[in-house]
Amino acid sequence: MDGWPIFAGMAGFFSKLLISFFKALPDCRMRRGIRFPQWWMLLVAILAILSGQGSLLEMERFAKRHRKTLNQLLGSYIAKSPSDSTFCWLLSQLDMEG
Repeated sequence: MDGWPIFAGMAGFFSKLLISFFKALPDCRMRRGIRFPQWWMLLVAILAILSGQGSLLEMERFAKRHRKTLNQLLGSYIAKSPSDSTFCWLLSQLDMEG
């Protein structure tokens, strides 16, 4: 059990690295009407998928369930969770080839 703090530090490092990567991705959405940061939605989608909740509706439910905790941990302020159609729109707009 003595090695667990090393893993906790690595998890913090990799989570910051992942968030930095998501923030660096170009946002192909139109600027008008954007309510949710792309990086936040991508992070929620990945966390939902890793939790076995990969459908759009499950991503919406995951976001609703964990929004407050994510806001606290990430220092973000997301007032309302994105809907399944918002996840659908964002994921359909991603450039998977570039």
